[in-house]
Amino acid sequence: MMMKKTLTSRNLWIALALLLANGFAWLLVAGRVDWPKAAPILHPEIAEVREHWRARDAIGEPFQLVITNQVAAETIAWFIEPRPNLPFSHPQVEIHPDGVVGRGLLHVGGLRTPVYGRATVTLVDGKPVGHIQELGMGGATAPDFLVEMVARAQSAYDNLQLPIELTRLELREGEVIVEGVYR
Repeated sequence: MMMKKTLTSRNLWIALALLLANGFAWLLVAGRVDWPKAAPILHPEIAEVREHWRARDAIGEPFQLVITNQVAAETIAWFIEPRPNLPFSHPQVEIHPDGVVGRGLLHVGGLRTPVYGRATVTLVDGKPVGHIQELGMGGATAPDFLVEMVARAQSAYDNLQLPIELTRLELREGEVIVEGVYR
């Protein structure tokens, strides 16, 4: 008797209808995503800094990079490509004087869901430090607790010692100028 009452209760049917509507909405969002795919390219100027970084053969020498939106997206795609366990694709980057906006597709349960983040970037003790301003998924802004969780995860890299020291980080519309010295 109790089982029959539970199955026919209005609340159960409302909950099922909401779950179905939510699932349908996720499928619609995931099906509409048709972003251009960035080519996985490690550009020569970035490859050169990377090689000197690894070889430690240019200690004390300066370097300069100009990284555009496209170069940033292609470098991220190059980093992601050999790592199939990363559930992220189609990186897009927009560099502005007041910060950086990143977008891409998160692969969850067979769906491709658009995600984005907006951050300011400053130079602290020779390292770039990102301060997350906003995160979102599927067109909705992520709650503050999720932004705080990502910021805490990011803080794991705060004590990372890089073999370079940045001396200049200038964000412009569509590009960032990076200058530094090899350590």
